[in-house]
Amino acid sequence: MSKFSVLITLFAALATPLIMAKFRITRIPGTVAEIIMGIIIGKTGFNLIQPNSTLTYLANLGVIMLIFLGGMEIDFSLFEKKPKGSEKSPLGLAFGSFISVLIMSVVLSVALYYTELFDNIILATILVSTIALGVIISLLTEVGLLDNEYGQTMLLISAMGEFIPLVALTIYSAVQQKNYFSAFLLPLIFLAAIFLLRRFKRIYVFFENIDKATTQLDIRLAFFLIFTLVTVAEQIGAESILGAFLAGVVMKLLNPKKDTQEKLSSMAYGFFVPIFFIVTGVNLNLRTMLKDQNALILIPVFFIAFILAKSIIFFVLRHKFDNKHSFGASILMSTTITLVLPILQVGQNLKIITEAQNGAITLAAIITCIVCPMIFNKMLSSEA
Repeated sequence: MSKFSVLITLFAALATPLIMAKFRITRIPGTVAEIIMGIIIGKTGFNLIQPNSTLTYLANLGVIMLIFLGGMEIDFSLFEKKPKGSEKSPLGLAFGSFISVLIMSVVLSVALYYTELFDNIILATILVSTIALGVIISLLTEVGLLDNEYGQTMLLISAMGEFIPLVALTIYSAVQQKNYFSAFLLPLIFLAAIFLLRRFKRIYVFFENIDKATTQLDIRLAFFLIFTLVTVAEQIGAESILGAFLAGVVMKLLNPKKDTQEKLSSMAYGFFVPIFFIVTGVNLNLRTMLKDQNALILIPVFFIAFILAKSIIFFVLRHKFDNKHSFGASILMSTTITLVLPILQVGQNLKIITEAQNGAITLAAIITCIVCPMIFNKMLSSEA
């Protein structure tokens, strides 16, 4: 049964883009289509797949690869200081944008608490402030915006919207479980990343000189970095995707060849990442959620919260871009799913939220992944 479930998942991964092409579905991101496919063949739909250890492991590798590539996509030249009097840099705009999102998220979370819709302010703040880095990267790559200042600004905002809530989740989880030692050990993973960067900076040049088709040393190094930092993260009680993101940053700073990232992207998006999104849909039990009226209310509530929290970005980006691009960015940044899943899993493990609430908030996040990119794409197409 284990192999049969993996086979169906792989067939679904193959069939999804073919179905989208057949019916000319271009407004929905491929990642969202894969989640919907998972819902159809999973617990909510035909129940063709029984989640097992093999699928779970492959799905975990999928999200790890997705976040790793997110770290590799950051253009660190944007972090260089610009002369005084020059236009605001993408880094400054991104930082101002995310701080605004964080403040707005706190306000909305307090409102949810006092209206008794959600009774945990900290968890709600972490949830509402997250941005789907993986989905944003996929979309920006598809529309060819990653190489310009506008796309890099959005990439940096989404990176902060994934990285900062991720660190906050790690600390919150440790405190809730009274595992204070893990919170104090968190800097170790950053030290490990710095050590790996310094250790491989010189040796990577040597790798390029001796590399050949049968060794693929750059790919072996990438996976070594991933599993090393993921292992360190897990050992200190942090989330594995924090290690994956830092591994991507380290790999990027080693200045790999262009085809290195292309090969890693091919492996990730060709195999691991689709499995993650399909399994996400498979595990989503909408039937349980539909029986809980209180959980159903959370779908529109969190959908609106995700939108409102990111709407503040418009006012920050107006200092650099026109109203249309600023509004488009604020809409696109409302997209969230990747980090929402582990946050909800932590919340469920800590018995802060129920399975029905988990499903409702996940569905709200999925809706943002459908609606927000569609609006953004529509705006871009009208511009062309």
